[in-house]
Amino acid sequence: MKAARQAVQYAAEQLGFSGLGVAPACADQGDMLSQWLRDGCHADMHWLEHHLPMRQNPALLLPGVRCVIMLTYEYPRLDARRGPGSIARYAQGEDYHKLLAPKLADLDETLQLYGGTQKCFSDSGPVSERFFAAAAGLGWLGRHGLLVRPHGGSFCFLSCILTTLPLPTDQPMPNRCGTCHRCEQACPTHALQDGRCDARRCLAYWTIESKQTSAPPEIQKAMHGHLYGCDACQEVCPWNGLSSPHDVDLHLLMPARLAAMPQETLADLPEEDWMHLIANSPMRRTGVAHLRRNIQTFSNSFPS
Repeated sequence: MKAARQAVQYAAEQLGFSGLGVAPACADQGDMLSQWLRDGCHADMHWLEHHLPMRQNPALLLPGVRCVIMLTYEYPRLDARRGPGSIARYAQGEDYHKLLAPKLADLDETLQLYGGTQKCFSDSGPVSERFFAAAAGLGWLGRHGLLVRPHGGSFCFLSCILTTLPLPTDQPMPNRCGTCHRCEQACPTHALQDGRCDARRCLAYWTIESKQTSAPPEIQKAMHGHLYGCDACQEVCPWNGLSSPHDVDLHLLMPARLAAMPQETLADLPEEDWMHLIANSPMRRTGVAHLRRNIQTFSNSFPS
């Protein structure tokens, strides 16, 4: 199946993916995710509990699966907004789910030519994408729990293709974080410890996933202008300080209007304007009411 591997690698490069690796679908994931769930670190994201069997056994998603193809796709490394109202870099442009889905469909067609059956996901299914990305030799899992690459750092989307083809697999690379703990030290709420992120303390969880009407006081105090998500742990990572050899898709850049809009304007924006502003953004899933709650919270907590 070397020819199939070469074909999908070439096609992925033409479609703009910055990296590709292959891991065996049966790779041992250990007990880390199960323990994370038992410790309650997933907060109220209960779907993670329900999806655990499929995450641990990809054959429940695709019977006969042999390999997991992992791909990286770059997103912006620079913050387009300065000051209050920051938006995590992955969400600054168009919705990556919609952007990457047709590209994955093209790769699926390529693999079908070699007799493979596939299922494709980009943060859209119960697959342990970060684990398989590390198992596929694309990088290692840093102390913030994200994939870190020696050439490119952590600012990238992960996509995966489960396939029944017996493709040549790659070897994992050693963890190169060494004695660095900058990501843990930079976390505004001390949510990172021993390679785990406790969602109950994570600003990304509170500004994106949480359905509660308000965050605990210590979380509100730490928000300091975070409208959607948090990149603090990635911003201090030395591997992200290196220049990236890859270009960023222009669709993933923040629209100029949103980048330049002051905090006060965002706070008073009518719902119709909000919907227009985030029409093609992953922020649309969170909803206007949630974004307004975030603005109110960080407006009250941001030092004057």
